[in-house]
Amino acid sequence: MAKDDYFVLAYKLLKYLYKCLKAGAKPDFSYLTYETKDFPIAEEYWNYLLEKLSDSGYIEGVVVVRPDNGPVMIRKTDTFRITPLGIEYLQENSMMKKAAEAVKEIAGLIP
Repeated sequence: MAKDDYFVLAYKLLKYLYKCLKAGAKPDFSYLTYETKDFPIAEEYWNYLLEKLSDSGYIEGVVVVRPDNGPVMIRKTDTFRITPLGIEYLQENSMMKKAAEAVKEIAGLIP
C-alpha cells in the first residue's frame, strides 16, 4: 500500500486519535492536516477522509459543511476524537491490519 492509500491514512489518523484518548490529551490540530509528512494529500482528499470516517461512525467532532456551489469543507471541533466503533475498526478490520503493516514498511524505508 502507498503512503497516500485511504486505509493507510485512516489507520494513521485513528491510531493517533486512539493514542490521544488513552493519554487523556486533546488532538493536535497542527498535526491533523493535509499536505504534511504523515498526511501527504490534497485538501479535497483530506476532507473526504474525515467525512467518510465520520459518516461511518469511526470519529466524532467533525462538522461537514456542504456549500451549494463549493467543495465540501470540514471543521474539527473540541470533541474531535475516535469513537468506540473506530477503536474496534482499528483493531479488528483486516484492511487496517494491512495498513499497519504498510506503515511499518514505509517507516523502514525512510532514513
